[in-house]
Amino acid sequence: MKFGAYLYEAEKAAGFDFHVLRVKLETGNRIPPVQDMYSNIAIFADNAAIRSHPDWISQSPLGPARMGNNNFNIYWSVVCATQPEHRAEQLDYIEDVDRHSLGVWLNSQYFADHSHCTCPRCKELWKKSGLNWFEWRRKEVTDYIAQIRMRVKKELVMCIQPDPVTACERYGVDFNDLAEYADAFNVVMFSKSYATPWYWEMLTRGFKKLLKKPVYISLYVYGPGDTAKDVPSASELLSVSVRCARAGIDGILYLANGASQIRDFQKAAVDKIELRKTLEGYGGKHVKEVLDRVKNWEKIVE
Repeated sequence: MKFGAYLYEAEKAAGFDFHVLRVKLETGNRIPPVQDMYSNIAIFADNAAIRSHPDWISQSPLGPARMGNNNFNIYWSVVCATQPEHRAEQLDYIEDVDRHSLGVWLNSQYFADHSHCTCPRCKELWKKSGLNWFEWRRKEVTDYIAQIRMRVKKELVMCIQPDPVTACERYGVDFNDLAEYADAFNVVMFSKSYATPWYWEMLTRGFKKLLKKPVYISLYVYGPGDTAKDVPSASELLSVSVRCARAGIDGILYLANGASQIRDFQKAAVDKIELRKTLEGYGGKHVKEVLDRVKNWEKIVE
């Protein structure tokens, strides 16, 4: 197993095999890539692009994919996935980021959610395709990923929503299609509580069975603007890490605003001595790798 830190700031955290830097957020904000870190890019989720081009927003019968539309699980504004200018600019941007970092991890590289997009351009493209609605959306997503793959010369990882069953109907994402182009998948399992770890283990087992490339999961440690009461406890994070690890995944990433929050988590995890002893009983190679990693953190937090 590999262990990664998934960060909003460029400072690296000790005790991890690799680091992923969020160089373009769903807000549209961008920071420079770093040569020895992977780069995470949000493609169609882009508040800044929608502010500059309100007509680019993805449409549906239940309203646009705008931050605050509670008909969808959307916390930002999303560009239509067929918008040609945005797609072209993102291809150039992704290629440049790839040149200046270890590789590219993508998210929001698909339609906003179910029923999207019904703008005039999408309706015309769908009509011309001769495909049914779901197959047309799937083809649009897959064809764009193929274009990205041509631009990315290093590692390309697909971040996907934790929906193993209806990803195609909701987002136009077909896991087998994306596996043709991805080097790995990262299932984004962000939550501010992991009080029911069996749920996350169940999802992880499903994805490990479905996905044909290495499978990482991402867990939430501490986001921008959070306080200690807003985030999962170290006990929850340790427990869910072990439960998901025994599903046979290839790696775990921990999301935090910066390296200092990662260090706080490492120290708290090291201090959970009794819990770590209990978790040893879960058994399995990958469980041991999680607990061995925490043991190695003892040297860092001294």
